[in-house]
Amino acid sequence: MRIQQAREELGITQQELAARLSCTQAALSNYELGKRRLYLANLERIANALGKPLSYFTEPVDEDDSRDWARYPHR
Repeated sequence: MRIQQAREELGITQQELAARLSCTQAALSNYELGKRRLYLANLERIANALGKPLSYFTEPVDEDDSRDWARYPHR
């Protein structure tokens, strides 16, 4: 969820971010949906590409964001 949120804040598409990361749009989609394992090295690359600190993606979601989790029943 956080990857998608940060990407949308920048106003870029999955395709654009995937190009920055040298991965496929399908792989990025799977990361965003939690369907593909995301290793720390890849998460660091994503954080850098999105201009966010690594902690943005590793810290628990605050209460304001918790209502958004309802949109992601697979979690």
